[in-house]
Amino acid sequence: MTPVLGDTLDVSLPRLLAARLTHDLSGPIGTMMATAGTSPGAPRSDELLAEAIETMRLRTRLYAAAFGLPDELGWADMTELLAGAPGAHRIVFHIRPPDGVAPPPGALGQLLLVALMLGAEALPRGGSVTLMSAPDAPFMVLPDGAGASWPHGFVDVLAGGAPEAARTPRGLLASWLPALAQAMKCRLSLGMGAGGLSPLLVQSTPH
Repeated sequence: MTPVLGDTLDVSLPRLLAARLTHDLSGPIGTMMATAGTSPGAPRSDELLAEAIETMRLRTRLYAAAFGLPDELGWADMTELLAGAPGAHRIVFHIRPPDGVAPPPGALGQLLLVALMLGAEALPRGGSVTLMSAPDAPFMVLPDGAGASWPHGFVDVLAGGAPEAARTPRGLLASWLPALAQAMKCRLSLGMGAGGLSPLLVQSTPH
C-alpha cells in the first residue's frame, strides 16, 4: 500500500511555521493596507506606510534566514536581521564574540540567530539578549529583563519531552531550535544562572 504523507513525514513543524508566519506578517500587511488609502474613506499616510513596508522587509529577511537556507551569516548580519524580530523595539541585542573568534561557520550562524530570537521571546516586557563566547567554550545566550523566562515548553523539549506548549504557533521556536541543533549536530543545554535566568549554551560537537 502506498503510504500517505503523514505516515512518513512529521508535518507538525511546517504547519506551525505556516501559522506563525501568517500571524507575524499579518500585522505589517494590515498596516500597509490601512495606510495606503485604497479602502473607502481611509486616509493615506505615507509615513506610516513607509514604516510598515520597512517592517515587512526586515521581518521577511529575518524569517528567510531563520527558517530557510541562508547564506553564511556573520555577526553584523545577525544584528541587522534581528531588527525584524517581533517586539524588536523593546529588545537590545548584544553580540559579543571575543577577539580572535572567526565568524560562525556556515549553518551555525543560523542556529545562533534562532537562539537569539528565542532569547527575545523570553522577555515579555523587553530587555536585552546577549550572545557571548570564548575560545573553545560554548556560545552563551543570556536574556535579561523584567519577568525573563524561557518560553513555555522549551525546557521540557531540551529534556527530551514533547510538551503541548511547544507544539503551537507561539511555541514554534521552542521546537525549531532543538530540531535545528540536532540536524547540525550541536548540543543545547542550560547553564547556571547567577541569580537570574539560566543562560542557553550552544556547543558544536565533533562530527
